[in-house]
Amino acid sequence: TKHILANEKLATFLHMARTGSNSRLLQERLQRSADTISKSIHTILNCLTGSFYTKHVHLPPDSTPPEVKASGKFYPYFRNARGAIDGSHFHAW
Repeated sequence: TKHILANEKLATFLHMARTGSNSRLLQERLQRSADTISKSIHTILNCLTGSFYTKHVHLPPDSTPPEVKASGKFYPYFRNARGAIDGSHFHAW
C-alpha cells in the first residue's frame, strides 16, 4: 500500500462508506488485493479517529438550558437529547 496515493485511499474509503460495499466488491471494482483494500480503509479510519479528530471536531456543549431543566413539561422529553447544529435533537442513549 505504500505505492497507493492518499487520494486513492480516501476514495476507497468513501466508496465503501457511501455504497456499503464489502471488501470483496471493492477488490473487484478497484482491482486491488484484499490486503490493500483493508490497509487503505484502516489508514483513513485511523486518521479520522486519531489526532485529526481531536484537533478539528468540536462537539457542542452537553448542557441543558436552565429553562428546559426547570420545566416539568419539557425536561422529561429532552433529558437524554443532544442539540445539533441545525437545532434538531436525537436521543443520546
